[in-house]
Parts: sequence; C-alpha cells; structure tokens
Amino acid sequence: MRAGIERRAGANFATARVHYGIPILQKSFFWDGNGEVDDTGIGLHWGHFVDDHVALGLGTNLVQWWTSGRDVQSAELEGLIRIYPKEDWPLFVSGGGGFQLANDQIPPGGTVWNFTFGFGAGLDVPIAAGTSALFGVDYHHISNALGRDTPRNPSQNEARIWIGFGWTF
Repeated sequence: MRAGIERRAGANFATARVHYGIPILQKSFFWDGNGEVDDTGIGLHWGHFVDDHVALGLGTNLVQWWTSGRDVQSAELEGLIRIYPKEDWPLFVSGGGGFQLANDQIPPGGTVWNFTFGFGAGLDVPIAAGTSALFGVDYHHISNALGRDTPRNPSQNEARIWIGFGWTF
C-alpha cells in the first residue's frame, strides 16, 4: 500500500470533509424529489475496517440549507459503509443512511426531521504516511418517510460534491 495507508481488518479511519449539495429536480433513480435547496456542510466520520478493504462506521454532517427565506441548519447522524474494490487503487465506493433534524422545515413545506440515505464514489489519494486527500461525489436523498400518498412528504435528491482529509490508524 502506498504512503503507509493501511486498509486491513482491524485498522480505523477518521475523515473531515466539506460538501456542496446541488439539487436534482424531479424523479431520479426511484425517488421523487421536489426540493430545490442548495446546501453546504461539513462532515466528520469514523470507521473501522471489519475486513480487508471494507469499513463500517458512523458520521455526522452539519448542513446550511440556502432557502429563499430563512436559512435552515440541520444535523445528520448516519451509519456508513466504505469499500475499496482493489488493494492498490485509490477508488472507493460508499453508502450510508441516517436521520436528520433541522431548525425549520427542509425542504420547504416538509418537516424538521427527515430520514436520509446516500451512495457514491471517491478517491483516496495518499499524501503522507496514514494521511490522504479525499475527493468524491454522492447521491443524497432526504425524506420524512410519511409515504408518497401523504400530501406532506416533500423530499430532496441532490448530488453532493465533497473534498476532505482522511487519517488511517
């Protein structure tokens, strides 16, 4: 493994990242999305390699939603999985799901609480022993999960472009 990055069973990682969320209007994949709110945020994640190149972990995202009225802030707690398909490749795929609580309805007309999930891919580029620069994009969905037959079930789909740093120990 280059630059001392260890992705073997028993190792741990921590990441810090910033993101910019770009709304995807209408239906994407299988999920409708009527939210149109750009957002920015910071995320902190921790993971443990349960197998060589497969990690499970927890994270939080603190997000600023740029609504046309009052700006909205939210905190998201999520479980995550990260998989490195090839030992010497910097590419990884990831996914996660969790719960988000905001100080106002997000998307507008929705609720202050939402369930979340996302999946995506990224690059883990070693820059020093145990330290990497991270780059990625995730598909991210929020919904209060009241069901599509409920008139008060707005959701938002977005592409979250992010950069960060990671430490493996």
